Amino acid sequence: MFADRISTASPLDAIREKLRRYPQLSVVDADDGITVKAQTADGFDVSFHTDGDEYTVQMAGWHARFDLSQRETALNCFAFGLSDTARLEVHSRGGKDYLWTLESLEDDGWRPDSTTGLLLYPFWRRKTVRYLRNAVIAADAL
Repeated sequence: MFADRISTASPLDAIREKLRRYPQLSVVDADDGITVKAQTADGFDVSFHTDGDEYTVQMAGWHARFDLSQRETALNCFAFGLSDTARLEVHSRGGKDYLWTLESLEDDGWRPDSTTGLLLYPFWRRKTVRYLRNAVIAADAL
């Protein structure tokens, strides 16, 4: 994935180097983070941010924090979000997203990995569930 070949570069530089292979992607590059924008209406933004003592990977409303010793894990998580083996199950009520489950594709189907949710949401409104998937980069190409 992203971390396997560029071990001495900063995480953001490692991401920049890998993303050069994918000029079709819309990328927002800032001093403390990089966001790859969703390429389709059924996709989601994937971000990597650095904050002194931790890294944060965000996919739509889902997010995970990694301490500095988990550099490779954080980079691989970011790459996973861009791959065709990741998707988000997004729950909404009244058009407001409130629950995101990151899923991975395995031999026998989609398996939940982890969930991020909001504490306050319009629980009395009608519930809908949708699935978002980037699938713009094959997992074996990362």
